[in-house]
Amino acid sequence: MTRSPGAFQSITFAAWHDRPPGQDRASTRHYVTLAELLVRLGSSGLGLTWKVRIDGAHLVTRFAEIEKASSGAGIGTLELLALVAPDLQFVDGDFAGYVDDELKVVLREFDSTSWDLCTADTSVLREFRRHYPDAVPTPEDVLQEIPWPTSRRRIRI
Repeated sequence: MTRSPGAFQSITFAAWHDRPPGQDRASTRHYVTLAELLVRLGSSGLGLTWKVRIDGAHLVTRFAEIEKASSGAGIGTLELLALVAPDLQFVDGDFAGYVDDELKVVLREFDSTSWDLCTADTSVLREFRRHYPDAVPTPEDVLQEIPWPTSRRRIRI
């Protein structure tokens, strides 16, 4: 496996955010779920096929089912969304979206505290920065630790 392609950019943002004022909710905090992020991808995410790796998946039946569904040729965005919606929370997980054999986007949850988004699509980066204004460039030392495959043929999940 190799690191993300050179044209990719990566941002990191908090997984927990304050709710906007005026929302009638018991909690003032909101957890950003994978389902929310898949929706944020908009039309650019609809044609993706996902490969999923969730740390400790064998310990949680739903996590194991998601990994299994994404094995082989992968799983479509709408099918993945159906498996994770509305509020499934992971601790550590890597979600790599492909068109054919070309990696287009990676969503990575770290320790239920932050998300990384990696893509070459500047419109997706702008959309995520607009919705998650705390987003900052992912630190280089973090990027060096993440083995993002550039081809589904080379992925070992």
